[in-house]
Amino acid sequence: MTMKTTLKISALAAALLTANVYAKTELKVGFNEAYNSPIYHGMVKAAEELEKLSGGELTMRLYEGGQLGSVHEMLEQVSLGEIDMSMQVFGGYAQYVPELGALETAYIVKDYEHLQKIFNSEWGMKIRAELEDKFDLKPLDNWYFGVRQTTSNRPINSFEDMKGMKLRTPNAKALLDYARATNAIPSPIAYAEVYLALQTNAVDGQENPIPSIEAMKFYEVQKYLAMTNHVVQDQAISINSNSWKDLSAQEQEWLITALHEGGQEAENRINEKTDQFLAVFKESGVTITYPDLEPFRAAMKPYYAALDKQYGEGFTQTLIDAK
Repeated sequence: MTMKTTLKISALAAALLTANVYAKTELKVGFNEAYNSPIYHGMVKAAEELEKLSGGELTMRLYEGGQLGSVHEMLEQVSLGEIDMSMQVFGGYAQYVPELGALETAYIVKDYEHLQKIFNSEWGMKIRAELEDKFDLKPLDNWYFGVRQTTSNRPINSFEDMKGMKLRTPNAKALLDYARATNAIPSPIAYAEVYLALQTNAVDGQENPIPSIEAMKFYEVQKYLAMTNHVVQDQAISINSNSWKDLSAQEQEWLITALHEGGQEAENRINEKTDQFLAVFKESGVTITYPDLEPFRAAMKPYYAALDKQYGEGFTQTLIDAK
C-alpha cells in the first residue's frame, strides 16, 4: 500500500468519524392543533429550545393542523414508528388502555395541577409503562389544554337548570354521561354542525373549552355561559419508544427540557387567550354564571361506582386522591 493510499484511507476514516460525531437527528412531530394556536406556539417554542440546547444536533419538524391524520391516526403512526412524536389528551389514550377514559369523566380531575399529579402518580407511571411496553408509546410530558364549560340559550344558575336541556356533546361516553347525570338530554352532533344546531334551537346548549367556543363563534348564537368546569384536559406528548432509545442520555435530557419550556409557553398563551375571550363574550352580550358545582359532582357518583365496578374497588378515589 502506498503512502498516498494510506493517507486517503486515513482521511476517509477521519471524515466518517467526524460525520458520526456531528450526526444530526430530526424528529418528525404531528399534532392536531392549528397554526397560530397556543399549542402550536408551544411546539414552536419547544423546537427552538431543542435546537438551541443541542446546537442543532437534535431538531423537530412540525406538522400542525392534522396534516398527518386525526389525533388517533397520528398516535397510531407513533406506535408504528412512522412518525416520532404526537399528542392527544391523556384520556384519549383509552384507545390503547381503556381505563384512561376515566380521566374524561366529569369532576374526577379538579384542575390542571391535579391532572399533572395523576400523570406522574404511581397509577400514571404504571399506565405510561404499559403504553411503552405494549404499544411503543412513551408519554414524556403533558401540557395544559383547557377546561370544558357549558353554553346555553337560557341561564344555568344551578344544577336544576340543566334539567330537560338538549345538550350537544361529542359522541364520547364520558361526556354523554355528564349530560345524563345533570338530567340534560344528550344530543351528539358533528362538531362542524353545532353552530347551525344552536342557531336553529335544534339543541339548547353545548359544552367545550373557552378557546373552542370562541373559534367556532358559538357565543354569537348562545347568550349564556355557565362555568361548569366539568372536564379538565391536557395534551400528553408521546414519542415512539425506539426513537427515544436511539437518543443519547444527553439528547433525551435536552428533549425533556425543551418540552417543558414549550408547555409553559402554551399554558401562558391559553390563560391569556381565555381571559381575552371571556371579555369578548361579555361585550357580545353573553351572561356568565357560576353555579354551585357540588350538586353536579354528587350527580356523577353513580358513574364513578360503575368505573369502580369495571376497574376495581377504589379506582376513582385513587385518581381523585392522586398526589
